[in-house]
Amino acid sequence: MKKAVRNTAFALCAGTLCISTIMYRTGVSRKLYVLPKLMKLVQTRSAGQQQFEKVRHVYNEGCDWFRSQGSELKKLRSFDGLALYADYLPYPGSKTTVILCHGYRSTGLGDFGGIVRYIHEQLRLNILLIDERSHGKSEGSHMTYGIKERFDICDWANMIAREHPDHKIFLYGMSLGAASVLMSTTTDLPKSVCGLIADCGFTSPDDVFRSVCRSMYHLPPFPFVDIAEVFTKIFAHFDCKQCSAAQALKNNDIPVLFIHGGADDFVPTWMSRENFAACRSEKELVIIDGAYHANSYYVDFEKYTDAFGAFIEKHGTGE
Repeated sequence: MKKAVRNTAFALCAGTLCISTIMYRTGVSRKLYVLPKLMKLVQTRSAGQQQFEKVRHVYNEGCDWFRSQGSELKKLRSFDGLALYADYLPYPGSKTTVILCHGYRSTGLGDFGGIVRYIHEQLRLNILLIDERSHGKSEGSHMTYGIKERFDICDWANMIAREHPDHKIFLYGMSLGAASVLMSTTTDLPKSVCGLIADCGFTSPDDVFRSVCRSMYHLPPFPFVDIAEVFTKIFAHFDCKQCSAAQALKNNDIPVLFIHGGADDFVPTWMSRENFAACRSEKELVIIDGAYHANSYYVDFEKYTDAFGAFIEKHGTGE
């Protein structure tokens, strides 16, 4: 009997550690090794992916357009020594620059391919399309959910301010990029940053880990997320509770446009509502009905761009 109990306890502990390791690897580590192959065996296409497939041609056309424009590759060194890269596409005569910050395991074009041409040609803005740390051309082995990315965004904004001291700057983020943009308000952003646009941003790394544990793994967050967060401290050298968008916004004085898909089941819509409630600066919240995660501008381009364009005109162009 005692042996059976010991074996059962060992199996439960081993299973818990295995699941927590998978959460840590998929959530934080740049290298997934065999995990993608294993996950494909059990994954089905989500409703959000199916929604995106219907407009993939719009995305492809936008990506092809951007690649044909001959953008300039920019580079900077992060506070912790990583080489970070971005593509800069100026609009002739424009003195307003928007820094585009993509989300989890994505790319600049991956998240903004369907709207980048509108930003450049219709709004006539300069574009800095960054590769977040541990993504694309940029160095790094771990994603930190805004804890370190906020300082990278600050560095990009300060680079633009140094190179173009007469430019006004907007920070525009998607998902992880949106949360990072909101958290960047705790850093030394240049005074030329005049607006933030946060599309489907989460409240905090800890909140989104726990939400994903429930929605994707169908498991209670405790103890799996708690163990995974210990791994992030040991191996990725950051604390998921060190900073949050909701807390940062309580001391923010930069105008914010919050956007979220009403059907988002990855970063729930309530997170933008909570960020909106916490924000003390001038703010606006736009919910795109029926849009899944990061699909809002595909679902209702007119509503999205009306809000986006009006925000830019109100807070930045002045040209």
